[in-house]
Parts: sequence; structure tokens; C-alpha cells
Amino acid sequence: MRKLFTLLSLLSAMSAANAQSTAVRLIIGEGHKVYTKPAFGNYCMGAGVDRTFNDKLTIGLDATFDVAAGLKAGPVFVQSPTSGIEASLVPHLMSINYHTEYALGDNDGTHLYIGSFLGLRRIKQDWTVTDTRNDGYTEQRTTVSKMLVPVGIRTGLRGTTDGGFMDLYAELGYQIGGGKELRSDALLKGAPYTKTSSLAFAIGLAYGFGW
Repeated sequence: MRKLFTLLSLLSAMSAANAQSTAVRLIIGEGHKVYTKPAFGNYCMGAGVDRTFNDKLTIGLDATFDVAAGLKAGPVFVQSPTSGIEASLVPHLMSINYHTEYALGDNDGTHLYIGSFLGLRRIKQDWTVTDTRNDGYTEQRTTVSKMLVPVGIRTGLRGTTDGGFMDLYAELGYQIGGGKELRSDALLKGAPYTKTSSLAFAIGLAYGFGW
């Protein structure tokens, strides 16, 4: 009886091991609500790794970078709604995201899932502020940086990790460190890219292949 129990335990462990699979994902497009306005001022691409542990649980780790600045011909131009001060900036965003997925059905095929996410966002902005008021001209160049920690719920529709799959997903939660002004000068208050959002929201599409 003991030998039979040992054999069954071994077979069960082997079956659980065979159920595990690993995948590499290529993030085709991902947008984050980082600022109060614009709602989506970034277009990110990147890569990640998924690991499926059983017929329900998958975890992943992704890294993405904002490529919008490279796709544009030049910097973003903004204007203060109150003072008339004009400025240009090049916004950068780097994001690392850890997420869990619980399959709502059989993850051997295409399925819905729900889970959680915990991220780290690094904002970096290169500003050029131009003041032409009072028949004068001054130019100021500054760099602004900020770290944000979004946390919340992730949901999506994806295929099985073992093989080629697509993943369409959305994330919603709270952004720790958000809701703050990035610039101390009152002249640019209310302009786009000057205040971070306390609401964390992201939507993305990825392609993965696993084994």
C-alpha cells in the first residue's frame, strides 16, 4: 500500500510539473493614464515573461518603454491656460509590471482571466519654457522626474501559455505618488503633462509564445 501511495504521489507530481509552462511575451502596444491630461500621452512597447503553474494560475513580469517621443517629429508643445506661457517637452516613461492571472475557465485554450498587478513607473520630462511677455524673451530648460507605484486589478482575454497566444488586457487601480504637480512654477499650472493622475489605468495588447 505504501509503495502504491508513493507511486501515485510521484505520478501526481509529474502531472503537475507537466502542467507548468513558460512564455515570452512581446508587448505590441500599451498605454497608461499617467497624467490628469492628456488621458493617454504615451505609447509603450516592451517584453515580458509569463509562467503558468497550474490550470488556473499564471504570473508575469513585464518591462515597457514609451516610444511615442521617437515616433514624433519633435517635442510636444503645450501652453498654460492662464498665463499664456508656451513650453515644449519630451516626455519619457519606463514601466515595470508584475501581474497575476486567475483563469475563469480552462486555460488550455482562449479564456478570460482576472488578477492583480503591482507596477513601478518612472517619468522623465525634458522641458523648454519660453516667456515672450512684456516684449521680452527668456528660455528656461529643466528636467523633471517622478516615481509612481500603481496597484490594482487586471483583467483580460488571452490564449494558453503553451504555444502562440494573444493577450488583450486592462488594468485599473490606484497610483501611489500620483495626484501631484510635477512643476512648482505657477505659470504652467493646468497645462498638460504637469500633474500626475491618482487613478491608475492601462490597456494593452501582447503576443506571446511558450513551451
